[in-house]
Amino acid sequence: MTVRSFRPAAAVAVVAAVAAALLPGAAHADNGDNKPGCAHGEICFWYSAGDTYQKQFWYTANHGGHNFMYYDQYRYQVSNEPVQDNALQVTNRDTRCRIRVGNYSGGLWTWREFPNDNARYHLGDINNRNDRHERLC
Repeated sequence: MTVRSFRPAAAVAVVAAVAAALLPGAAHADNGDNKPGCAHGEICFWYSAGDTYQKQFWYTANHGGHNFMYYDQYRYQVSNEPVQDNALQVTNRDTRCRIRVGNYSGGLWTWREFPNDNARYHLGDINNRNDRHERLC
């Protein structure tokens, strides 16, 4: 009798563990492929016009709590520069969706949309005032 009640509970636990591993969520850091450069499928933000500091995402995300990454000739590592309110440019290499980048101020959102054409765009009127990006599929 105990064995029978254990099997359904074990099956539920396994399904929950697999779902948690496959689905993006708050517990998962969205770092794209976590390598220098802006790879196929990534949404990349740039700290400056150069290539030193960047942050990659696969999914829609709030920018608070994320820092730019940099390559120091030996390894790719996290910088002390926050992404939120600190990005100058964006590259959208998403395979299906255009994106929009938003600034939240005074209770209102200001959005700017970008196509998924692999080009690098200046954020314009929301540069250094970016709070979130969203995939628009």
